[in-house]
Amino acid sequence: MNARETIVRVDATYDLRIRVGDNVRRGDRIADVPDAQISTAPVSGIVTGIRFDPASHEFVIVIAHAT
Repeated sequence: MNARETIVRVDATYDLRIRVGDNVRRGDRIADVPDAQISTAPVSGIVTGIRFDPASHEFVIVIAHAT
């Protein structure tokens, strides 16, 4: 990760609404989670990576900041 990327961790119990290569804007929903736990993009940019972390049962999402 560099200063121009943000890492977002999302519980893997829920489906993602994004894929690698997608453009996201700050506030866009990135996963289908219950209303009490809305998961949104904290920054605008392009999703450059998604991986599953089995130790924490989370998706690890990398968003490259928009310039």
